[in-house]
This record gives sequence, C-alpha cells and structure tokens, in this order.
Amino acid sequence: MATPPLQGVRVISLAEQYPGPYATLLLSDLGADVIMVERPGSGDPARRFEGLFASFCRGKRSVVLDLKSAQGHQDFLQLIDGADVVIEGFRPGVMDRLQLGERQLLERRPDLIYVSISAFGQTGPMAQVVGHDLSIQASLGMLNVPIGGESRRDVPMLPMADIASAMFAAIGVVSALFARQQGAKGQRIDVAMFDSLMSWMTPFLVPPANGLPTRTLPPLDPGYGIFLTRDQQQITLSIAGEDAMWNALCHLLGLTEYASLNEQQREARALEIDIPLRRQLALWDYAPLYKALEEKGIAFGPVVALSQVAQLPQVQARQMMRSDPQSKDSQTYVGQPLQFNHGIFDLKTGVPALGEHNEQLMRPKAP
Repeated sequence: MATPPLQGVRVISLAEQYPGPYATLLLSDLGADVIMVERPGSGDPARRFEGLFASFCRGKRSVVLDLKSAQGHQDFLQLIDGADVVIEGFRPGVMDRLQLGERQLLERRPDLIYVSISAFGQTGPMAQVVGHDLSIQASLGMLNVPIGGESRRDVPMLPMADIASAMFAAIGVVSALFARQQGAKGQRIDVAMFDSLMSWMTPFLVPPANGLPTRTLPPLDPGYGIFLTRDQQQITLSIAGEDAMWNALCHLLGLTEYASLNEQQREARALEIDIPLRRQLALWDYAPLYKALEEKGIAFGPVVALSQVAQLPQVQARQMMRSDPQSKDSQTYVGQPLQFNHGIFDLKTGVPALGEHNEQLMRPKAP
C-alpha cells in the first residue's frame, strides 16, 4: 500500500452536513488526521441520516465541545494548538461571535490554515443569505424550469454546489500546505458554494460574456444518447463530434448513407437520423453490441442501476468499494479515487461514535 501524502497533517473540522464533511473525507483519505468537533447532544445534524453520515465520516475522530462555554472554548483552542488546518461551515460572522474567528486563531497560530465554507462567501450582498445546494444551482441559472413546471421532480439528484465547494476546499488546503512548506505563513481561505459551482460552469459563462458561440451541452449529435437493445437492455452512445467514430458506427449498423456526415450536418438532421439509428440498434442484443462497440473504439457505456454499481467488475478491479479492516461491523465504503505510484491507501477506521475521542484528545496538559 502507498503512503498517504498528507500523513502527519491534522485537520479540525467544525463543518457539518455535506460540503465540509466531504472535503475533510478527501483530506482524511489522503492521510490527514481529521477531528470533528460536534455540538453537544445531537452532534452533526447529518447523524440523523445514518447512511449519509457514515459515507462522509469514516476514518475521522469525534469530540463533543460546547463552544459557547468557557471550558469548550478553551478545549477548542487546545485542539488548535496541535492542528494545521481548521475548517468551518457556519454562516459568516458566527465564528467571530464565538471569538474563534480568523483573526483570533491566526493571532494564536500564525501558520494555521483557516478555511470557511459558506453558501455565497464571506463578502458581497448575499453573504448572509442562507442557501443549500438547490438554491445555489437556481441562483446560477441551472434550473430553468418552465413556469408552472416547478415540482420535486425538477430537483437534481446530485448536489453539485456541495460537491464543487468541497473539492475546492480540499484543493485550497493542499495548496496552502504546499505554500507553507515553501515558507509562507498561514492562509485564510474563503470557499463559497456559489463561486465553486460557477467555476464548474465556465464553458457556459465565458463564451456569452465575450460574444463567442457556446458549445451546446449535452451535445446535439444523434450519436449521443440512451438507446434500447433487442433484449430490452439500455446502452449509451456518447459520440460528441467525433466524425471517425460516427463513420464506424454507421458502417457497423448498416447506416452507410449517413456515414459521411460531419458533426454540423448530423446535428442539423438529428431528428431524421434518430429513428433509423434506434431501429438498427434495436436489432442487436446487448452483449454482442457491447463487444462490437468496444472493438470498434466507439464511445459507449452500459446503463447501470444505482443498486448494481458496487458489483460492477470495473469497480471491483479498481477497488473503489472497500471494507474497513479495523471495523467491528465490516462496513463497506467508497474508496479514495487517486492512485499514487499505482497504489491505494488503506481505509483507516470506521465511523466514530459521538464524542468517542474526547478522552483521548482532551486529556489535561501536564503542568
């Protein structure tokens, strides 16, 4: 097994729900020692969703502190004294009111990396607006639902603003650690879900801002879609402008009259082409079609039910679903996706109980 690159780095996390816990999961899987500071009584609100909490909080340690009390305040500062990074996910101003904000902590620890994750960032007219993922996506033009069509069915499955901000937070931490290694002091990193998702939307925003044509996504190419086979299985084709792939597909399916069309011509005739394309694909059973597309180098993929993803041979080969060898209940988790020198890292531990590590981490200092 490879040695995790962040081994020896300690992260104190005050972030709850989704973005902060996912960011610290990424850091933990890269070797960081992540200590969650949870509220008394209930802990992270995500604990009420056992599966969600387990997904993000394996491999971490948990302490319970009342940051509003003098003892909790002092105990938190004790944790900071041994930490490299603190990540918080409160509304702007909350940490300052607790006297644990950027200024106070960086005065105490000038080399500390202080990360704030919030909906709209620490500045600007929307800084105090409370917003979860759906509201962020809507604010960035991603939910252009026709009037009268608003319903729960229009809500995206994947919380992209949460994920984007988590990944940028992790990138920010790693960058700041590198800068500190080069001689820089601590850093203050302001991560907005809004900004993070806006960055992901770069190809949709830059062209119109500069009067340039926008690349349509998803592509209008008729070879880009979901199709049904003769044995009633689904398969995707994902030809996105590749003329050579389209030509190979047409010859495979006996649609030679369309084989020489380039991307622009295919898009212009997409509705016309769709009918014979689906008809010819429906003459194939799934298994031989899979083999033929693979051999021809045509972009495609299976359509897999969510419940079957963990059993995919590709998932097993890449060891992306893994059990914690130290866990009493042998739970299975999604593994860390980066491979360093062709190696993967061991999972560290399972999911901590609320306050499980208070005694271990909050021992009184020796006089």
